[in-house]
Amino acid sequence: MIVCLCRAVSDRTIRARISEGAHTVEELGSACGAGTGCGGCHDQLSQLIGEARQSNTVRPACRESCAAATLRVASVAL
Repeated sequence: MIVCLCRAVSDRTIRARISEGAHTVEELGSACGAGTGCGGCHDQLSQLIGEARQSNTVRPACRESCAAATLRVASVAL
């Protein structure tokens, strides 16, 4: 679902940026552009941030987890 109409940013992209460490509306704006147009999505952005905090879905970015897993597999293979 598109959350930020001005920048065409989806909830999926926003959740990914939150999981990568964007914890404020301003940080989301820097990370993906959401909320940097008219500002009409700020409430929804704040809500998504709050949901992530409440459900503990703020985790390391996938690429960090994948990189760590790759190193573990590579060390086992040696």
